[in-house]
Amino acid sequence: MTTTANRPIFAALSADDAESQLTEMESLCMNCYAKGNTRLLLTRIPYYKEVILSSFECDSCHFKNNDIQPAQRIEPYGILINVQILDSKDLNRQIVKSSYGTIRIKELDFEQASSGENGLLTTIEGFFDSIIENINNTMKQITETIDELNKKSKESSIDDNDKQTISQFEQQKEKLYEFINRVESLKNLSQTFHFEVDDPSGNSFIENPKAPYRDEQMKIKRYRRTVEQDKSLGMEEEIKDDTSKLEEPANIKDEVLNFQTNCPTCDSACDTHMKVTEIPYFKEVIVMATSCDVCGHKSNEVKSGTGIAPQGIRYRLIMNDPIDLNRDILVSETSSFSIPDLDFELSESRSIGGRFTTVEGILTTLKSELSSLVMPFSCGDSHDSKSDKNYMKLFVDDIAAIIAGEKFVTIVLDDPAGNCYLQNICAPEPDPQLVVEHYPRSDDQDDLLGIKDMKLENYSADS
Repeated sequence: MTTTANRPIFAALSADDAESQLTEMESLCMNCYAKGNTRLLLTRIPYYKEVILSSFECDSCHFKNNDIQPAQRIEPYGILINVQILDSKDLNRQIVKSSYGTIRIKELDFEQASSGENGLLTTIEGFFDSIIENINNTMKQITETIDELNKKSKESSIDDNDKQTISQFEQQKEKLYEFINRVESLKNLSQTFHFEVDDPSGNSFIENPKAPYRDEQMKIKRYRRTVEQDKSLGMEEEIKDDTSKLEEPANIKDEVLNFQTNCPTCDSACDTHMKVTEIPYFKEVIVMATSCDVCGHKSNEVKSGTGIAPQGIRYRLIMNDPIDLNRDILVSETSSFSIPDLDFELSESRSIGGRFTTVEGILTTLKSELSSLVMPFSCGDSHDSKSDKNYMKLFVDDIAAIIAGEKFVTIVLDDPAGNCYLQNICAPEPDPQLVVEHYPRSDDQDDLLGIKDMKLENYSADS
C-alpha cells in the first residue's frame, strides 16, 4: 500500500521511530455515512509476528470500531492454543484472535465462533469483561422489550402470543443472569479453567509470560486444515494439469536452475537460484537463494530433496568443547530445536528453519532475533515489564555464553519427517557426544505432514 507521494504508508519497525509508524486517513463511516478518521499502526507483537492495528472514529455519530489483522500471509497450518489458568497473573495474558479464530472455555461450555470481520486484541480478563458487557447489553434490550409489552397490557388487552413472548423473555433473562454469575465466578478464579483459541489461519496468539522459556501451562498444536476450512479462508485448491510436464536436464546435480519470482520485501521482480547438492553421510538437499537488486534483500533456504523419511529422527548433542559449535546443522521447517538445560524449545522451526549452517550460526541467529524484538505491548497495568526484561536478558546472556564457549549445554534436534541433520565429526565411526534416534511417527505427526491424505493406489480413478 502506498501514498500519493509514492512512499510506503508504514515505516520500518523501529523503537526509536514509533510515531512515524502511525498513519491517519479519512474514511467513510458505515453507521451514518459521514467522513470519519481511521488510524493504522504496523507493529510487532513479541514472540508472534507483525500486525496491523486499526482504529476508526466518527465525529458525527461517535461510532467507534477497532480491529487487528495479521500483516503476513495465512500460515501453512492451523493452530490450536490451550492454556490452563491457575492464578490472577494468568488473567493478564495478552491474546490475539484473528477474524477466523474461535475461543472456547470448556468449564463454561462456552464457544465464541469466528466472526469473519474483526480481529481481537485484549487480555483474558478483558475478554471476560467483554462477555459480561455484551450479555448486559442483551439483557437491557430484553428488559426494554418486556417493559413495552407490559405497558401495552395496561393500555389494552394483549393476546396469548404476547404473554408467551413475555414468559420466554423472562426465562432468557434468568438464564443470562445465571451465565453472568458463572462468568464472574470463573473470573474470580473460583476454580482453574482452560482457555483455548482455535484458528485455521494460524494467525492467533496467546502470550507466554515466561518467553523465551517454555510455558508448562500452555499447549500448542498445529494441524492441517480441512477442505471446508480452506474454503472459509478463501483458499481454492489448485488444479494441476497432469499432461504438462517439465523437461528435466540430463543431470540436475550439475545444473543451477533459475526462475523468476517477486521479492518478499519490495515485491520487485528478482531471480531465485536453485541447486541440488549432497550432504556427506546424510542425503540430497535443495539449496535456494534469492537476491533482489532493487532493495538489496537476500534470503536462502534449504529443503530436503528426498521427501519424507520412513521414520522420524532425533539428534541429541552433548556439548563439552567449543569445537562443537563448528558442527554442521540442518534445521528443516518441520523440525523442532530445543535446549533442555535452558528450558527452551522452538517447535516447528519456521522462524530459523530451512537453514544449513553451524551450531554457532543457529545460536547466533536465535540470539539476534530475540535481541532485536520490538516490545510495543510491554506496558499497561496488566504487564510486568521487569519480569519480561529479566527473562529475555537471562536467556540472551545464556546464549551468548554458549556462543563464547563459556557454557556447555545439550542440544536436541527433532524432525518427524526425518529431514534434519547434525554433523557426526567422528563419521563414519559413532560419535560419543551425539545420540541419533530413529522413531516411528505418531498419528498426529502423520496427519500434520499430510501422509494420511496421500493415496498411492487407484488414485487416477478418483481424479
